[in-house]
Amino acid sequence: MFETLTSIFQNLLQSKWKVFWTLLIASLLFRALSFNYSVIDHDESSYLLIASELNKGAKLYTDVIDTKPPGIFIAFSMVEKVIGKSIFGIRIFGSLIISLSAFFLFLISRQFNANRSLSFLAGLCYIITFSCYRTGLAVNTEMFFSLFVLVGLFVLLKAENKNITSLWLLGGLLIGIGFIFKYVVIAGFGAFALFFLVEKLIFKTILRKLLKFTLGILGVLLPFIITHIYFKVTGRFDDFYEIIYNVTSRYSSEFSITNSLKFFLNFHLLYLPFVILFYFGIFSKSINLEVRKIAALWFAFAWIMVILPGKSFKHYYLQLLPPISLIVPLAFTRLSSMKAVATDKKNKVAYLSIALAFVIGIINQSYFWTQPDRVKEISARLASTISENDFILTDKQLQLTQYLLDLSPPTKYVHPTLIFDHSRAFAIDTEEEMNKILDKNPKYIIYQKSKSYYDSNTRVQSNYHLFDRIGKVSILQINP
Repeated sequence: MFETLTSIFQNLLQSKWKVFWTLLIASLLFRALSFNYSVIDHDESSYLLIASELNKGAKLYTDVIDTKPPGIFIAFSMVEKVIGKSIFGIRIFGSLIISLSAFFLFLISRQFNANRSLSFLAGLCYIITFSCYRTGLAVNTEMFFSLFVLVGLFVLLKAENKNITSLWLLGGLLIGIGFIFKYVVIAGFGAFALFFLVEKLIFKTILRKLLKFTLGILGVLLPFIITHIYFKVTGRFDDFYEIIYNVTSRYSSEFSITNSLKFFLNFHLLYLPFVILFYFGIFSKSINLEVRKIAALWFAFAWIMVILPGKSFKHYYLQLLPPISLIVPLAFTRLSSMKAVATDKKNKVAYLSIALAFVIGIINQSYFWTQPDRVKEISARLASTISENDFILTDKQLQLTQYLLDLSPPTKYVHPTLIFDHSRAFAIDTEEEMNKILDKNPKYIIYQKSKSYYDSNTRVQSNYHLFDRIGKVSILQINP
């Protein structure tokens, strides 16, 4: 059996297209159980709802507001235009993005002269680590900007290997596209620049290296500059500036060494087997020095961006996975060779490890089998009672109800936490904003997390009555 699997595996590796399709199938399999469940992460819910509003003619940062740069909303909007409103479709698209990232990890590993088997396992490791927890199953910003960083790195490696200075502009431009998804991509570019421009610095070539660096920086900044120009030309620069600069500057939490250390250690516990192999590989002298350097720099720079905001959001961990995935297969092989393990036994261990990872992934996704899909239940319950001009007010993690019912949100602050938890960053008064929403007479108020607020709000209690209760979610209807 293992001999047959090895033969099939070696055949797949002979073609880059076969490698890509295999990685795509793996991505779909590892993530399949999440495709139909409505809310995995409420950030994804907001992206879907905002993209839907943009496609109806709403203006970003004016009519609908979120803290993120425009990239994620543009991507979701484009996907909806192509496939229509579909949670299943956006999750399939997410699997495609993950498989593309894995494929470029394969290509990057090949640039460092790793053999095809190890390069393929680097891509597969990325799919496994990204998909093993629910935080990576939702379609998020990390998924997109990591792809552009990986493609950018591949181009930069090509630029150096073929000594084509102009490719630095293209590599920087690709990373710059990731920059308009999330600013943390600057960590990746910083790590790459340090690797190429300092680690290999030779005095007689310093001017050429500075030219490359300048072209790279220009490429990184170009998409952001174009974004500024767009909002200036459309007359919405003030709204854009408020969110991108003022709100962002107020959004970070106060830095805490204790909380940051806990967050750091939690990552190591969650990804313990991979982290152990990563550290072993980084310090293993038998592994290619250049790949160890770039992975270590990338990992260290990424940690700065993970810790800096002072927030313990687990999806921040996902940006740490590319450098880990690059090293893990090399470390695994090195560890096996130290114990004089025969090749056939190595193959057996590799196949069994992949099978075990798949089983663990399925078990982690059992949540989608065992937990009721409340948002779908709520949407089905209200569908026959709602008209297209109605508003509904939803609590945290329930805003996707508006998307499923094809209703516009009653406030420009689509993500409910912006009103309740981040009001200081947005310089808004929670009560004032809630009164503006209630002035629109939303037909239903749907809540769970903010039960104490809604149950004690005199205006809500006076004008609404209990319509239904689904699980722990209360649905209030406006009085006749």
